[in-house]
Amino acid sequence: MNRITRLLLIGSASIPFLGNAQQDPYYTHYAFNKILYNPAYAGASGSFCINGIAHRQWLGLQDGTGFYKTQEGLRPVDILESINPTTNGFGFSAPINIKSANGTVTNYGGALLSFVNDVVGYESTTYLRGGLAGAINMADGSSLRIGLDFTSITRQVDGSKLRAHQANDPLVPTSKVGATKVELGAGVWYSNPTKKDLFVGLSMSHINPKEYQYGASLTTFTKSARHIYAVAGMSFQNFMGNPALSLDPTILVSTVMGEGGFVKPQFTPQGMVTWNNTFSGGLSLRAQGFGMDAASILLGYYPPIKGNSPNGIGNQLLRIGYSYDITLQTLGRASNGTHELQVNYCFKFTLPPRPEKIYRHPRYMDRSKDLE
Repeated sequence: MNRITRLLLIGSASIPFLGNAQQDPYYTHYAFNKILYNPAYAGASGSFCINGIAHRQWLGLQDGTGFYKTQEGLRPVDILESINPTTNGFGFSAPINIKSANGTVTNYGGALLSFVNDVVGYESTTYLRGGLAGAINMADGSSLRIGLDFTSITRQVDGSKLRAHQANDPLVPTSKVGATKVELGAGVWYSNPTKKDLFVGLSMSHINPKEYQYGASLTTFTKSARHIYAVAGMSFQNFMGNPALSLDPTILVSTVMGEGGFVKPQFTPQGMVTWNNTFSGGLSLRAQGFGMDAASILLGYYPPIKGNSPNGIGNQLLRIGYSYDITLQTLGRASNGTHELQVNYCFKFTLPPRPEKIYRHPRYMDRSKDLE
């Protein structure tokens, strides 16, 4: 699941790579970037939302001494270059709200557009997604949403930085090569505001896995695999008997279904405490099977601008978040941890009331009151 597997394979590539490890980027602030992995969430908040995120994983990780195989034997070559995974993402979602004759506004779904660039070692992947979601609203206030997205995926490898075991290996590219494919994703989302804002989501990306062939030899360098995400969470007000505190626990379970079956699932429980609708802090753990991968510290800030309200009462929501991941595996000896910065901004847009039309005609401008 951890992307160090891909780093090692890329650095020593000499045969086609058919990867079953996690290929999609992951986010520590997954609870605040739901549309990046579940299209059914599009428009669920009833507001127009913009999400931005920057993820810098395993800072300080560098590509050190490598070896070229020559007739005289292995020759060391020093290549000191940063190869830590970096991810930049942007998302926009809009609700489909319909106003009834009595003035009630009902949400019937939403639309999303997102862009993510993920760089792992010398391989970069660009995701351009567009999707739609529809909602079935229940009498008790809960809703069930179904979403579908289409993703244009471009994978590129900088072959000039790869070190082949054999010189002029035709299976190893020597320049920047890449390919673009279109893949599908789908998800379902259930929410119930009357049950402590309960939400449960299930989604899958890469429903139709594609092979990405690079270079003139059209070597299959990588193949996508289906990723499955299950997320759930609630919100508890008046936490510890303090009306200024609220607790928001969530959990994300993800796995990959490749040609060899399912990999060990990854569990990421998380808890955030918000004080006075202004500051928040929390902890998160990430486990792979029965092994611990990382522990995270999360901080959040809701600027006290007019109309800003995390509890949904206001007409907008602006949140700035930061997290630091402490690597608990042996890779922590070579890295300085992981940093992530994210921004969410949601706002409501209401159309002005339709002006009343007044019709006048010269023939009736001085119409007599007795005239029927």
